[in-house]
Formats: sequence, C-alpha cells, structure tokens
Amino acid sequence: MACVAEKIGEKVAGPGVGSEAFVCGLLHDVGKIALDTCLPKAYARVVERVERHYACICDVEREIFGLDHTVAGRRLIGRWQLPQAIGECAWLHHQAPEALPSSVAFGQLVRIVHLADDLVRREGIGYSGYGHVGDVEESAARVGVDADSLANLLDRLPERMEPFRELIGLDDVRSRNEYMASLAAANQQLGQINAKLAAANRHLEVRSACLSALEHFTKRLTGQDRIGDVCVAASESVRTMLDTERAVAFFSDAPGHCIHAGCSKTSDQDEAALVIDAGDSQDAMGLAPALPAGSDRGLVAAPDGCEMIWHRCMGMHPCEPLRLLPLADGSTVTGGVLISAGKEAIARFRSAPTECEAVSTAIGLALMSAKARVEAERTSEELLDLNRRLNAAQKEVVRQRSISMIAKMAAGAAHELNNPLSVISGRAQLELAGCDNEKTARGLKIIIDQTQQATRIVTDLMHFAKPAPPTPVTLVLSDLLEPLCQHWRASSPFGEEQLTLSLRDHGVTVCADGEQLREILNAVVTNAVEATKPETARLHINSPSRASDESIRIVVEDNGVGMTQDVLEHAFDPFFSSRPAGRGRGLGLSRAYRLAEINGGHLWVESTPNVGTTVTIELPARAPTY
Repeated sequence: MACVAEKIGEKVAGPGVGSEAFVCGLLHDVGKIALDTCLPKAYARVVERVERHYACICDVEREIFGLDHTVAGRRLIGRWQLPQAIGECAWLHHQAPEALPSSVAFGQLVRIVHLADDLVRREGIGYSGYGHVGDVEESAARVGVDADSLANLLDRLPERMEPFRELIGLDDVRSRNEYMASLAAANQQLGQINAKLAAANRHLEVRSACLSALEHFTKRLTGQDRIGDVCVAASESVRTMLDTERAVAFFSDAPGHCIHAGCSKTSDQDEAALVIDAGDSQDAMGLAPALPAGSDRGLVAAPDGCEMIWHRCMGMHPCEPLRLLPLADGSTVTGGVLISAGKEAIARFRSAPTECEAVSTAIGLALMSAKARVEAERTSEELLDLNRRLNAAQKEVVRQRSISMIAKMAAGAAHELNNPLSVISGRAQLELAGCDNEKTARGLKIIIDQTQQATRIVTDLMHFAKPAPPTPVTLVLSDLLEPLCQHWRASSPFGEEQLTLSLRDHGVTVCADGEQLREILNAVVTNAVEATKPETARLHINSPSRASDESIRIVVEDNGVGMTQDVLEHAFDPFFSSRPAGRGRGLGLSRAYRLAEINGGHLWVESTPNVGTTVTIELPARAPTY
C-alpha cells in the first residue's frame, strides 16, 4: 500500500511528495499493529467477526475496544512525536475525500493515502478488514490521476515491491507470486460473498413471492366474504406463490361441523368452493391436531386424511406428495392450504418459515373473521326468529286468555239469560193462545221469535264457551269432502266451475270428530262465499298432503275482497266481524279455530286485500299411538 501511495504522490507532485506519501502509507494502519500487539486474543476475535459477517473492522474494533485503529494510530503517532502529516493520514484515511474538513493541514496527503488504500483493497492486495471500496476513479480524479496512470501504476507495482523482500523477511517468496496469491485470496473471498448474495437473492425471491401472495389475497377480499370465498382466495394466492398448478385451502369452522374448502387450478374453470358434509368431516378431524408451541409453521408434510379433501376438490389424486401450509387458531390447526409441487419449490419455501407463517397468519385471520361474521349473522337471524316466535307466542297467550275470559263470561251470561228468556217466551205463548186481537197477536209472535233468536245466540255462546269434547275417528277425507262440496254448490250460487275440489290422494285419512270437522269446513266455506262476488267468484278446496304424512292439510282459497292487516289480526276474536251490522255474530272463525285446536290441529289464515284469502286447516292423519 505504501508503494502505491508513493507512485500516486510522484505522479501528483513529484518525488518529494512521493516519499512522504510512502511513509504515510506505510504507517497509516499502525493502530492495528498496536492493538494486535497489546491485545492479541481480543484482536483475533475482531478479525474472526469481520470475516464471518463481512463487517467493517472499525465498527467491530469500536464494539470490542471502545475505539478503532485510526484513533489508536493517531494517539500513538502523537506520543512518538512523528510528523503531523503521518498522524492525519493514520486518523483520516477512511474518511471520504469530499468530507474532509478544511482545517486538515495535509489534506492532499490524506487523499493520496485514501486513494491508495481503496486501490489495493479493490485489487485484493493484502488484508485491510475494511470491505467498503469507494469510487477509485473519482478519488483519483480529485488528486489529479487519470485512469491510464492508475492501470500503469498497478502493472509496475510488483517490480517496485521487489526490493522490500529482504526487509520484511520474504526471501523465499517472489513478489509476483505474493501478488498472485493475494489476488487468489481476494477471488476466494469474492466467491464466498457471491454465494452469500445468491442465497440472499433466493431468500428475497421467496419473500417477494410471499408478499405478492399476501397482496393478491388481500385484494381478493371484500370484507363480506364467506368462508368458502376466503378458501378460494387462499388457494389461488398460495398456488401463485409456489408457482404450482393446483392448490386446495380448507377450514373446519368447528369440531363435527362441515369442512369448507376452496380450490384453484390453471384451467378455464380455475376456481371452485365447496362444503364437505359432516359425515366426511368426522373422518377429516384428524387434519386438526394440536400444534406444539414453537413448531414450524412453514410447509410440512400433509397428515393422513388430506388426500381425501384433495380428491373431493380436484377429482383426482395428487401427482406429487402433498404439502400443508397450516392455518392455526391459537395452538390448534383448524385448516390449511394443500399443494402438490416439485421438490425444488418445496425446498425454497421450507427455508423461509417466517414468510410462510406470515401468509398463514393472514389467511387464518381472514378465515376467523369470516367465521365470526357468519356466526354473527346466524345469531342475528336466530334472535330475529326467536323474537318473532316470542311475539307470536305472546299474542297467542293474550288471545287464549281473552277467549278463556270470554268463554267464562259467555257461559255465565248464557246461564243467567236462559231462565228470563224461557219465562218471556212461555208467557208470550200463553198470551198468544188466548188473544183475539190481531194486532196484539202479531206483537206476541214477534216477541216469541226474538226470544227464540236470543235462545239460539245463548246456545251458540254455550257451544263456544264449552264445546263438546271431540270423539275422533279415522275418516277417508274424500268421503267427507265430496258430499260437502255437493251441499255447498247446492246452497250457494256457485257452480262446479266456481267451487272446485282437488285431492292429491283419494286414500288419505284424517283423524277428527266428524261433526266438528264438518262445522269447521262449513264456517270457513261460508266466510269464503260471503267474501266473493257470485259473478266472478272462484273457490278452490284442496288437500296437498300425501297419505304417508303424519298430518293432513285442507286448504280453502277464494278470490274475494280479502282482509286488511287490522282485520286479519282480529279474525279469530269472538264477536268480531268486518261485515255490516246484522250480517253475523262473529263466532264462525273463532269457533272453527277452537274446534281445530281441541281436535289436535291448527287453523291459520293468509289474506291480501282485493286478492283473496287462504285458510289452512291442519289435522292429524291418524290416531296417535302410545
């Protein structure tokens, strides 16, 4: 290095400066000799760490000793009272020439030594422990040396070093050989550096692929994705990341539940989502083993059962051994991404467990978010349905309580009214028997008729309040409905085209009290007839039930005026009627509802104003077995 500094000094300012540059170059690293002499074991650690990590020797020296060789060299030269130029070169030779402060007295010499140091390090001559090499040509231009002069200087360097063989104890080594050995060592070091750089590049490629997969995955998500959608996005992202043809992502939302899966492959139909049924998922629960703390979250061998999921999604067995990228919920694997790829791709990504874990974590979080969203939606729907049923139950309780109170009141009123009505009717009949006045006789007849009408009302009230216990028998439904239809057609203005009957199965049976069932049907059909216009009326009665059903349904549909929501809510209230006063007592549907209930069935109404009404009667198809 001293020889190079000498030649640069001679080129720049002549032999005098060249001699000064030689001495400065010879002593510029005297601090290293001092530290190695005083602390040989510690300095050996410095050299070992520099070579292992390809670090700057000054940084390692400061870390271990608290100062580096440039400061040590400056202090030593000052203590020896050597010229200031030597001290400045020892202290500042690693500083960039453009960064030298103006207060430096021998800046030109410092720049010459800096250039010589960079040049020999670039050529791999000797050992400096300082890996960084600046722009040699730019530094040369600053001191006034062109590129051709630098090349000529290097060619003449072995010849200039020859006289110093004996001085430094290298009689048995030719300078040219030493120079070539230095070059060989430098090339070996460069080879090691290149190998590290190649490994770093491969790692960066893997990291880049993982980051691209994460970017692709997050762009696919909308925030409202279902579990299957996330599985499809995950399989596509991991397939692209590993540059393989097929990938399958799966997720079990809970033990014993279905497994959601999504697959991706390089074809026209390249994505699909499916749900593997609960029966399969029971066998597939082996895919969710406990994951020990600190285990590898990168690509691992797929456990037993994964091939079944692969086959269900792809319709074929894997061409290569399956690998699994686990997706974990805490310490438990709840799913994963299956891939079938070559050994080279697997090896690349098995060496990057941290990056693979980042992809795994992102997919796992998205799946847990989708699961939580699905569960929240399901809970919301269940709460809404529960609220609806609660409201219906509350209304039913109120209605039942109201009917019970009305029934008690009706029973009491009927009991109290029967005696006065009997007295009034009897006395009127006695008076009528001995009456000769025509006008008085007409009045007495009216009294008798009205008391009989009141008696019938009281009787109806008694029947509503305390209906007779049913005597259920098994009836063939067609034998019951067909005669009734004939009766309804005969007693109404409707013909066969307006009042129709259809039965899915003529052999279907119903278990109910025959008389009470006829009363139910008469009340429903009477309401339907009164709600329609004879000229446009359509009344249809059908039973859609099959004989194998546990219950049967009789549906009566009309195209009448329909009911408003307010009327529909009170349709089963006793004494409620939307028809004009005098048209009825409002007990028809109420009594029909009660009779359906005591026969073990149910009756409900659906209606739309100006469209029509549908009444459905549901009753047991056969007697219960105990």
